Amino acid sequence: MKAFDKEKESQTHEEFLLILPLFRKLILTQKDTAGSYDILEEMISLRASFLLDRVFDGMHMNFDKALNLLRNNNEFTTLQEKEERDILVAAIDNLVDFAAAEEYTLMRELPDEIDTEHPELYEGLCKKYNEVYALQENEDTLHAATIAAWWITIPRETLITYMTQGDERVRAWHLSMEGLTFPKYEFPEALIPPIEHGCRCYLITEGSMPNVHASLKRDKDYQKKVNPVFFGSLARKGKIFSQSHSYFKSALPEKVEAIVKRIKNKFYL
Repeated sequence: MKAFDKEKESQTHEEFLLILPLFRKLILTQKDTAGSYDILEEMISLRASFLLDRVFDGMHMNFDKALNLLRNNNEFTTLQEKEERDILVAAIDNLVDFAAAEEYTLMRELPDEIDTEHPELYEGLCKKYNEVYALQENEDTLHAATIAAWWITIPRETLITYMTQGDERVRAWHLSMEGLTFPKYEFPEALIPPIEHGCRCYLITEGSMPNVHASLKRDKDYQKKVNPVFFGSLARKGKIFSQSHSYFKSALPEKVEAIVKRIKNKFYL
């Protein structure tokens, strides 16, 4: 099991405690009513905001700067600002969908008949999604955003090499790809970290380690190893969590799709 630092665990726990009162209201509200979807919208909005906080942290910007970039479409003074906006748009588009699918999956796990005398019986479900799973999802999101922020600063022709942390926690198949090197314009999207839940791998340029000269390897086996959930890459304006994620197995109902649209509209999407 991956070890998380106490600060991250504490932050995610505090976020769970913000969602928990809404969940308590949800389980006491009749299913598939306007009231239940109003509560679900609040839960989705909160979960999405927590994920987006990790994106902003990874990109070294605050909420106000992010909102200004989103608002000022086509009004950029630098190419980097445009690149940053494109990454933000991709992240918001994906993570609002993800948060909606996550909270709707939680809602669907509730039994048809709720024991209203003992609502605490169901709080473990909320904890599973909004603290246990969320802890890793938050970390994967932060890592993807950190890599994306670095990626847009690298010139197109630069050689980029895949690296691991080099410690005992590195998975063997991640280590097997260490040293894979491509020009940026040819670097496989599926190989841009994270490539799996809990992946700590990173990328370096030729100039990052002057004493290391990795040869160009064209090992296509990595395509069979990368978790399909991570086939896309935020660095390439793709998804952090692809449609292969279990949350996306079932289509969202129209009412939840409407919630997603309203939240995205707040970010000028």
